[in-house]
Amino acid sequence: MMPSEPYLLPFSTFSDAGGTLVSTQDAAGLPFAVQRVFWVYPNGADTVRGGHAHRTTKEVLTVVQGSVVVHTQTARGKKAFELSDISQGLYIPPLCWIAVHPAADAILCCMTSTCFEESDYIREYQEFLKLLAK
Repeated sequence: MMPSEPYLLPFSTFSDAGGTLVSTQDAAGLPFAVQRVFWVYPNGADTVRGGHAHRTTKEVLTVVQGSVVVHTQTARGKKAFELSDISQGLYIPPLCWIAVHPAADAILCCMTSTCFEESDYIREYQEFLKLLAK
């Protein structure tokens, strides 16, 4: 059964004289098979991304550069996570409202369990609250 709450997950890190490699692959490193990968970076100070939930899509968010604060809300309540370590990701389950607050220099990598489908997005907060109440 898939987790219904957001949580931090570690990635494998390998270092030698040539540098550091951070990796994750298959079910051993991610809680789903990745179907889509995209990067997000802010357009200026005080940028907020997200402001939505998904009906079925699962996500893992990780910083490539800088830091990001992610505010989450599920049926169990609200939590905030700071992502500043490239060797960890944040799992976001379906029906989890997110607001992403990136630092000015942040680059956020998002890996999802589905390809983009607009109908999977819940963009109205009141609709999200109604779905949680069911």
